[in-house]
Amino acid sequence: MTSVPVIPETSGNSEASENSRGSRLPLIVLALSVGAISICGIIYQLIVGTVSTYLLGNSTYQFSMTIGLFMSAYGLGAFVSTRIQRHLLDYFVLTELLIGLLGGLSAFILFYLYASVGGLFVVGRIALILVLGTLVGLEIPLLIRIVEDLRKNLRMTVGQIMGFDYLGALLGGVGFPLVLLPMWGLIGSSFLIGLFNVLVAVVVLVVFRTHLRWKHFLWGLSLASIVLLTVAFMAARPLERFVERELYSDPIVYLEQTPYQKVVLTKSREDFRLFLDGSLQFSSKDEYRYHEALVHPAASRLKQLEHVLVLGGGDGLALRELGRYAEFSPGHIGQITLVDLDPAVVRLAKERPELTQLNENAFANLPVEVRNEDAFNFVGNILQNQETQRYDLILVDLPDPHHESLAKLYSVSFYQNLRRVLKDNGLMAVQIGSPFFANRSFWSAAQTIEAAGFVVRPYHVNVPSFGEWGFALAAHAEISPEPVWPVHGRFFDSAFEEHLFYFPADLQPRFEVEPNTLVRPVIVEYFQKDWKSWN
Repeated sequence: MTSVPVIPETSGNSEASENSRGSRLPLIVLALSVGAISICGIIYQLIVGTVSTYLLGNSTYQFSMTIGLFMSAYGLGAFVSTRIQRHLLDYFVLTELLIGLLGGLSAFILFYLYASVGGLFVVGRIALILVLGTLVGLEIPLLIRIVEDLRKNLRMTVGQIMGFDYLGALLGGVGFPLVLLPMWGLIGSSFLIGLFNVLVAVVVLVVFRTHLRWKHFLWGLSLASIVLLTVAFMAARPLERFVERELYSDPIVYLEQTPYQKVVLTKSREDFRLFLDGSLQFSSKDEYRYHEALVHPAASRLKQLEHVLVLGGGDGLALRELGRYAEFSPGHIGQITLVDLDPAVVRLAKERPELTQLNENAFANLPVEVRNEDAFNFVGNILQNQETQRYDLILVDLPDPHHESLAKLYSVSFYQNLRRVLKDNGLMAVQIGSPFFANRSFWSAAQTIEAAGFVVRPYHVNVPSFGEWGFALAAHAEISPEPVWPVHGRFFDSAFEEHLFYFPADLQPRFEVEPNTLVRPVIVEYFQKDWKSWN
């Protein structure tokens, strides 16, 4: 026996038709609930996978584990549903409320676990996924059985249920990266979707209010859930700052979730730092060592800088170093094209006082054209034009290859395309990670550039915030041993630069590695193995 109302067969008269329209309302509500369930389910998966990637890196592994565990838990939930024989609607509403509460709090729980008891984060994440996935897995089997009692013509109804399920998955999958994440961030989106889950349960409560056995308990839980998640959503920003403060040693002065990444600026009395998705990009105390090393070994060897391409570098600090060459002769720098995917980073570099002071207002003082595009696609699009733009100097200042979406920026194909847009007498400088901490990925990147047809000279510098860091100088032919322009920076001195190209024994290749390609992105595996050995 269940407490589900049965919809009677209808005749063709108008009164029966009117009754039929009224009797179809429960079925319509349940069918729409399927779409809502699917929207929430896919978004919870994306939230857990994104938080795990943000905190632990290796997106392919994190999303594979998240999806795999969720799908297994769905199956467990389906098995559990067979044990429920009575009060199907009550169990369905209760399940919806519990999913809304747990799913709504999921992002905050994961961040807090990592910040407060980091060693238990993985265990806590697995437990969260299994419980949440089991609850979600209960819903569809319960709904199918409820609908079967509502209407005996199950063939059409199951098709409708699955259709709403797939449509909901599409809406959730598209809405999360395009709307939820950029507008409300991970924690705010989690609270909002949890609240939406609870409201779905409330609608079912209203429509089936005369058929529920536990309605007083369910109404109380619904109201408590709405109050909790609404207050949490209204306080999402302070809560986000609370958990972020636990992740950073210095006070946060700016926080923004863009469609591409989380941008965080921290500031202490003597230090200003930029983090993207939790990874340190620079410290104002020693960034000059990194950026002087990136720019000057290549730029100081070129008589002409008519066209310069900078890939990455949206903070403007590499531009600042390029500005030194305007001092040697008026008009020495013709046009700089800076390609950075995220316009938010460039906007901060142009407007944030700490950044404009650090980059010496480079965007305003230099002839810079900013292109907010993917670097791989930008270079590919140049090559598709009949009149290919070629550059005297190319500076590649892109994120480390810590997941597969970045591996293409360290591939033979990418460097081959860069070689085609580099002038015959031009030079390219690329940051390729740490030869000490990431020995495999560093030398794999150097081999990859060489496999693309470049003559390569790796070099390195100590940056206290990062440790020993490495670069590669590349050209079509032999690289001139002598600089053309006398550069004397805070760290770099062109008269004494040769020590940068010397690699002591502990920085030389320690493993057998191979070049990185689009179809075989080995550099991600190298990178993960390298850094895991230091954790």
